[in-house]
Amino acid sequence: MSLRLRLLIGILVLAAAGLLTLDFVSYRALENHLSDRVDDQVRSAALALAPELREKAGIVDIGPVMPNGSGFGDRPRGSTGLMPGQGPSGGFGPGGGAGGGLPNELPPGTFAQLRTSSGKVLATAFFGYGTASLNRPDLSGDIPVSQFGQNPQIVTVGARNGSDTKFRVSAVADQEGRVTYVAVPTSDMQETLDQLLLIEAVVTAAILIALAGLAWWMIGIGLRPLERMSETGGEIAAGDLSRRVEDEDPKTETGRLGISLNAMLHQIEESVRKREESEAKMRRFLADASHELRTPLASIRGYAELYRMGAITEGPEAERAMSRIEKESARMGELVNGLLTLARMDEIPEPVRRPVDLAELAGECRDDGRAIDPSREFTLDASDDVTVSGDEDQIRQLLGNLIRNAIDHTPEGTPVEIVVASGGKSVMLEVRDHGPGINEENAEKLFERFWREGESRSR
Repeated sequence: MSLRLRLLIGILVLAAAGLLTLDFVSYRALENHLSDRVDDQVRSAALALAPELREKAGIVDIGPVMPNGSGFGDRPRGSTGLMPGQGPSGGFGPGGGAGGGLPNELPPGTFAQLRTSSGKVLATAFFGYGTASLNRPDLSGDIPVSQFGQNPQIVTVGARNGSDTKFRVSAVADQEGRVTYVAVPTSDMQETLDQLLLIEAVVTAAILIALAGLAWWMIGIGLRPLERMSETGGEIAAGDLSRRVEDEDPKTETGRLGISLNAMLHQIEESVRKREESEAKMRRFLADASHELRTPLASIRGYAELYRMGAITEGPEAERAMSRIEKESARMGELVNGLLTLARMDEIPEPVRRPVDLAELAGECRDDGRAIDPSREFTLDASDDVTVSGDEDQIRQLLGNLIRNAIDHTPEGTPVEIVVASGGKSVMLEVRDHGPGINEENAEKLFERFWREGESRSR
């Protein structure tokens, strides 16, 4: 799964969770509000209908009345559609509705019934307002009965015809034990809630779709620098090490990543360039070494053949031949040492630091130089005690190479001076050969790996 898709899914999940939570809270808040309003309608209807039910049932005492002392105010008697009970089913006004003067607070479908304590129906009323609805509350269940003067307990019951209509019902008993049931349907409330649910579903879906499109576009803009980095990486992998990432804005995450990548790519390019230069120098060195090995080998082979064929006997000629063989062997040894150094260039051991007496070490290297070239004068100018912390083998190799270069690249008989001096916290080790030196344009190449001055190749 791509990063873009994962980010989109995460955003949509969070947004959906937030929207669904908001929808649920809104739905529950409206449901509670509408339920409280229906309960208020039940209480108002119970207070208004109780006197009428008692009157139609032939009960002389007034019972519960409205706060103004009347049932429905100043409306005429007999306008409510109430009829005395005719057994368990009771009766309804003409058309199941009500006459003029019905209070506006009674919603359509309001049902009222007066029963004795034994359950006998004394009077029934249904306010359909001209509708032919047959939905009636099912009062056969266990409905809690409150005493007159108390806040009635209101419960939810279903319809007798098995429909989905629900009613909010209250039951209030008077002093004689007669119970007045008043039921108000929740159809309007449920219809409003269904409409809210539909609106929430449509709006939530529309918001999520719009958010998905916007998030996909914005994530694409945010990831575009990464896509360009990927393309650049592909070109670099194909061999173009000069390519760089274009996004280098330090204010953004991708910009800072681009800066780091460019720095890394620069280091890689420099490392590869140096490696290629080193390999090129190594190839030149191998070519030179291979070419120069032919000459001493041919000389040694020639002198050996002359000796075998008897052309060289004892005397000056034999001494001269042995001297040439010795010199050519020394040349081959130098070339072989160079090849060994080349083979070990990636296997240099860690230096072992320990106290090293430079004066003593320089004296030993001076003696080695005398053995290599007795015709030269080797002098040593060293302080009595010059001790440093370093790797003795590497220092010896360095000093030996300097002395050998002085022997190889200066005219015969040129003196060589070795100086070891100390000053404060520093020590100077110097080899002076009094030779022609190195051309100024080649001085900066002196410490490059495998570099050799052109004149030294054609000795």
